[in-house]
Amino acid sequence: MSAAAKTLTAVAVLALAGVAAFSFDAARNPGTVGMATAVAAPDDGTPINACALLSDEEVSAAVGAKVTPAERRDDGEVGGQGKYAPAGTYSSTCFWQFHADASGKDDPTLPMGGKRFAILNAMVWPTKEDAASFLQSFRDAFKEEIIPNDPIALTGIGDEALWWGDGTAVRKGNKSYGMSVFLQNGDKASQRKMEEGLARKIEGRIN
Repeated sequence: MSAAAKTLTAVAVLALAGVAAFSFDAARNPGTVGMATAVAAPDDGTPINACALLSDEEVSAAVGAKVTPAERRDDGEVGGQGKYAPAGTYSSTCFWQFHADASGKDDPTLPMGGKRFAILNAMVWPTKEDAASFLQSFRDAFKEEIIPNDPIALTGIGDEALWWGDGTAVRKGNKSYGMSVFLQNGDKASQRKMEEGLARKIEGRIN
């Protein structure tokens, strides 16, 4: 299986655990990008709004390049759609693409057609124990050989956090979030630095 195929498989399996389902949908269907609804205000009535947790400017500063305006795509209530998501679980996703890549050609062998992007998925769970399953899903995925990297514990972020090879995953109370940056060049060290930096900003905005 190619590296790109493994990445798509991992994202697909982990989607309902909090790693953006939108990223997998966009990777399969690049033409869907740009069809998202407008970014909602923080007080829009939903349990959590991923796009209210980071500004476009913060993402641009972290990745060192201009990004397109945030696109919000909530899956909404996802309870019962996976073994890690009980009834009452709400999922919100926010997506940014590197502006320089917005009009470039697609490479069908790579996630998002080879275009660089950042993606944040935030979830509200019925209980903090349910939220803990978010991080456990990554450990299970490694044991089941779905993802190649053994998750590394991170300190000073939320109640519990880890880096799983293609993003950070954080739990705080009954909320969790996953932050991923795809540079499409295999530079995991740079991606991890960006992901951890953004995750630390988000952590202070999760109640």
